[in-house]
Amino acid sequence: MWEFLIWVLTWMSSDPKAIDTEQPRAAAAVRAAYATFATEPPPAPKPAECVCGGTCKDGYWKPDGRIVQKCPCPVTCKCKSAGKCPDGQCPKK
Repeated sequence: MWEFLIWVLTWMSSDPKAIDTEQPRAAAAVRAAYATFATEPPPAPKPAECVCGGTCKDGYWKPDGRIVQKCPCPVTCKCKSAGKCPDGQCPKK
């Protein structure tokens, strides 16, 4: 009961303009505090040059040894330039 009475008396004696300015100041202080802890994210690791490990044949590979999938390597990869389809767009057999 006493806490409520003190709270009401404090609320009635406060300056309305001061109350309106405190919230933005507090928000700005919180943003500044978070900004001091912000760091640059680490650079992304470079992708492996040849994801398939050189097992592509005519633009396709078998990642698990059974299922045939299109080779995920970029067109500039050595495994695609060594085969019959240097652009990596070989028709599926």
